[in-house]
Amino acid sequence: MKKILSVTFLTLMITISGCKKLLDQPPKSQLGSDKFWKNADDAKAGVAGIYDGVQNMFNSQFIYWGDGRSDNLTFHPTYNDALPLAINVLTPNTNGADWTLLYTTISRANFAIKYIPTIPVIDPALSKDYQAQALGIRAYCYFWLIRLWGNVPLWTEPYEDLSTDPYKGVTPAADIMKNEILPDLLKAYDLSDKTASVVWNLNSGGIAAMLMDVYMYNHDYTNALLWCDNLLALKRYSLEPTATWKNIFTSPTNSKEDIWSLNWDFTVDGGNKTSQEIGAGDTNSDFAVDPALWTYFTTTAADIRGAQSIDFKVNNHDKILKYYAPNLDKNGNQIYPTSPQANLLFPLYRLADIYLLRAEALNRTGDLANALIYLNMVHTRAGLPAYKASDFNNADAMLFGNPVNGNGILRERQLEFFCEAKRWFDLQRNGIIVSTMDPLIKARQTQKGFPPTGFGDIRKIFWPINQNVLNANTKLTQNPPY
Repeated sequence: MKKILSVTFLTLMITISGCKKLLDQPPKSQLGSDKFWKNADDAKAGVAGIYDGVQNMFNSQFIYWGDGRSDNLTFHPTYNDALPLAINVLTPNTNGADWTLLYTTISRANFAIKYIPTIPVIDPALSKDYQAQALGIRAYCYFWLIRLWGNVPLWTEPYEDLSTDPYKGVTPAADIMKNEILPDLLKAYDLSDKTASVVWNLNSGGIAAMLMDVYMYNHDYTNALLWCDNLLALKRYSLEPTATWKNIFTSPTNSKEDIWSLNWDFTVDGGNKTSQEIGAGDTNSDFAVDPALWTYFTTTAADIRGAQSIDFKVNNHDKILKYYAPNLDKNGNQIYPTSPQANLLFPLYRLADIYLLRAEALNRTGDLANALIYLNMVHTRAGLPAYKASDFNNADAMLFGNPVNGNGILRERQLEFFCEAKRWFDLQRNGIIVSTMDPLIKARQTQKGFPPTGFGDIRKIFWPINQNVLNANTKLTQNPPY
């Protein structure tokens, strides 16, 4: 949501985020906060800057962080940009290892959280809703950070005093979850305007969805189901019909399935650089579709998601058209925008995600009958026949597949949320990263002529910390075993 901001706020934001030395905390703003945060327009501009931060952090990392290391994607047959991810040989200089933009967004949220409540002339309900969005997005950033790096620095106040040490060591991820992420989200929901429903904004529905996601990560299925109930009680969302499934990605404002989507307008924001990784008209992609997934989608015509997600006509298997409306040339080939003109509208949370998380939670708590109902809501929407209880011998078979990854809840999530930055975290949440990726990585290593060492040290589930970040902050040490 990159708005036209006031000159004053632009100065503030450039000072906060433009410094190349920004690593896990920005330098003090040269524009004192007593010159800003005076009225509702300032609050609006401040929150717009937070959404701008979300755009920036996902501009080139959305796929790297969420799908690039998983069994959804592999290295390009010609180029090696994605090879470190595909065979799990990350280094501190690998694209994706830098957390700077996450902390830029956190810093902007910290300013908003501190100063919006002090604005004297603003509608109280609007003030609370702006605070809710800032709190929710700060929690969202930390949720990404702890899943990607584990223990990370924790900043909950804006950095305004040059006499204060600008660097911190790490805080345990469990403490960040307990003392930061969950309290922020619960407070955000309380403050949020329950009537607001703009899909580009983190509204009450998005906060409830995030709370469910966080509780699922914590294996707290009781609270996950509670927050699913709270979300459904809003009576705001429904699954997109089969015939218009593509609307979820190309027209979120016209889909009741989208809960929180990331707005993008290349005329204001520039082209979304993720297009260079998965499909643009002026370059080859960094990644290709994993062969097993390619085979499934190209041989399962009944599943409407395949042809609307992947370009089957491209020999390199490297064009993902999920985020593009059909635009065909005279030969019936998809025309891709150039990367400077690419709009990719990422669905950060949508109802199918919630339904399948609910199925997972019900499965984990032994309610297989209702788990099957929610699994089938998404499965049949894709054009496939409903699963029967007899298709699964037990709860593990329903969750992990029978055979493993042949069907079931996690397989449905893989197919439904392909290239939506969900797959890696699904594997992580269920403790199956190594068992899923080790045989694939061995096959990929063999294909490239490397010794088939497989996934390697289990601690490589987390990313290394970028070398520039380490060089600047002596209070940090590299994530082992990097």
